[in-house]
Amino acid sequence: MLLKRFWIIPNMQINNPLQMNDWGIKKFLKVILAIQLATWGVISSDVIGLQIPIIRQLIGFIYLAFVPGILVLRILKLHELGNIQTLLYTVGLSIATLMFTGLFMNTVYPILGIPGPISTIPLIITISGVVLILCILSYVKDRDYSYPSFIDVGDIVSPPALFLCLLPFLAIFGTYLMNFHQNNILLIFFIVIIALIVLLIGFDKFIHMKLYPLAVFIIAISLLYHKSLISMYLWGWDIQLEYYFSNLVMNNSYWDSTPYGAINAMLAITILAPIYSSICDIGLTWVFKIIYPFLFSLTPLGLYCIFRKQTNNKIAFLSCFFFMAFTVFYDEMLGLARQQIAELFLTLLILVMISEDVNKAHRALLSIIFGASLVVSHYGTSYLYMLLLIGVWLILFLPNQPAIQKLTHKLHFKLRGYGSTIPSFRLSRDRAISSTFVILFLTFALSWYMYIASSHAFNVIVNVGNHIISNIYTDFLSPEASQALNIVVSGTVSPLHEATKILHHITQIFIIVGVIGSVFMQNYRNRFNKEYLAFSLLFFTGYFAILAFPYSGFGTTRLYHLSLIFLAPFCVIGGITVFKVVSKIVKVSWTDQRVRSSLRALSIFFAIFLLFNSGWVYEVAKDHPSSIALNNTIDYPRFNDREVSGAKWLHRARGDVPIYADAYRWLLLIDSEGYPYQWFTSFDKVQNKRDSYIYLGSFNVIESKVLTVQRKGVRGIREYIDMTDLIKGRNRIYDNRGAQVYQ
Repeated sequence: MLLKRFWIIPNMQINNPLQMNDWGIKKFLKVILAIQLATWGVISSDVIGLQIPIIRQLIGFIYLAFVPGILVLRILKLHELGNIQTLLYTVGLSIATLMFTGLFMNTVYPILGIPGPISTIPLIITISGVVLILCILSYVKDRDYSYPSFIDVGDIVSPPALFLCLLPFLAIFGTYLMNFHQNNILLIFFIVIIALIVLLIGFDKFIHMKLYPLAVFIIAISLLYHKSLISMYLWGWDIQLEYYFSNLVMNNSYWDSTPYGAINAMLAITILAPIYSSICDIGLTWVFKIIYPFLFSLTPLGLYCIFRKQTNNKIAFLSCFFFMAFTVFYDEMLGLARQQIAELFLTLLILVMISEDVNKAHRALLSIIFGASLVVSHYGTSYLYMLLLIGVWLILFLPNQPAIQKLTHKLHFKLRGYGSTIPSFRLSRDRAISSTFVILFLTFALSWYMYIASSHAFNVIVNVGNHIISNIYTDFLSPEASQALNIVVSGTVSPLHEATKILHHITQIFIIVGVIGSVFMQNYRNRFNKEYLAFSLLFFTGYFAILAFPYSGFGTTRLYHLSLIFLAPFCVIGGITVFKVVSKIVKVSWTDQRVRSSLRALSIFFAIFLLFNSGWVYEVAKDHPSSIALNNTIDYPRFNDREVSGAKWLHRARGDVPIYADAYRWLLLIDSEGYPYQWFTSFDKVQNKRDSYIYLGSFNVIESKVLTVQRKGVRGIREYIDMTDLIKGRNRIYDNRGAQVYQ
């Protein structure tokens, strides 16, 4: 009341920019062409030497991220989708358009004698031509539609909205303090604010329900930036190889698809990143540190839309918060740019699958576009989706067969006599997952593999099964896939870390209860789209089956993160169910007030869950810190200026002599100049080889030890060893007080 009394909010409405596809066609095209002209203008001004800071980056990003997609929506006559769906489809269709346009240019232009297709001038000319063609098509197809929506300015400038919008700036300034002053106080405060937001929403205070989507997006982008902006260089594992292949395309102005490799085959790395870098004039490092996290932050927003359609606003928000609070979202995923884009397309596929406000023809077309984009974004995710897609199709197809229907009817009749029923997954014929879609997805996925592998069809057919299994293993189950401490099932080093493990086990119990309740209790089962429920059951069965195998828990964090795209709402539903059971045990009546109380209790639980997962508790308690955003003493593949300078010097001086570095520093050597990674290995293979260089980073120099990885079965055991014997008898030929080189 006090805020309302002293905060004067104008009662004014403006056109909703998030739903431009509902505007009148003339006004719509004027805005599109204005953005295109502005893009040409800032690029031209840079060419003549008149550079205006930030403007090209901002206008270029808006142009690439939104313009192609919103035009495709207009051509498809997809209107009145709501803010969230319009935004998600726009960005997804824009990314797909850019990737396949770049692929077309890379394939056709060299044949036409046009050199360097993946460079600024050919890119801006071609993309502009594509946009102009889309403008013409949108005018022809949709010139008669005009039903603009409006937004209330009061909602934008309200205290809750402004409070939420301050959060990303808090994260950015916090990383600045950490990078240049080694002060984490602002990031410590930042994490507390996020925990406070989930409590405010859980207790229905301050933040109104209509701001929940904004809260989800703000929390997502803030959590991602508070980690991605740490260090002025890329940190992580796979991101170094992704940078290498993207940088290779940038240097050659052409993507060479002939070298076999899963990363080199991904257009999300070899085409999309160079396009953003060229048009926006941003270094690849910052494309991966700023633009990709922004795109990835739309995944939780899409999940909110998916969850809300099947539950309610509060359960949807808490489900998304659980998904984001798990450390893989804002830690490991930042080192996997291709999977960030793939998860966005996976979310869009699910959204299309459950959306009833999109007709059958448009649903099929969008599914094909997003499915193809998923294939060229990330092998592991696309293959996993392919296997699950086949399973779901069988689950949905078999019950519609006459023999299965007859058997199901008999079982249902018998069980009804005992007061029970069996779950039904029968669907109408108007479903998103059709036989045609399954066949098209499989065909495109396998054809793409044949193309990028440059192998004969027979070899592909023979090896495709092994390729699929090996990529899923490499991406989700191998020791290298676990880029952070697997606190879900691994051992712990202190009571506080043990508490984190217990919190994860509680969430898994909630998921189990939620899935079982949603399958066998009709009031829950009817909430969910049957196709979504089938995917969830397969993910649920598969993930918990994997945990039963010896050693499989090591490296499954990414798979668990991916499974939460489907299983997160079941955690919240399971938590509500557990509270209901507890209330019956203590003989407390179960009312709507108790339901609200259970949601409040869950908000407290998830706030605590974030404090532990983010490393906030460990940092405050000074107990085995785990977050590089909060502690700069943690040994991690995170590099400084002197280490980068040392690596660049070594590349210039090395000749053909192999280089050896420890399990973290070898990643820097890949990133610094993009030299082929097979030259680098860990110290346990050095032995007595003298015809080689040894590279040491700041941690090695200060602590006089190196990190090695020893294989024991399927596990990779990391161990720090003294480096005295490694450098004994060698000459130090480079030293900048942050990096050393021995020969």
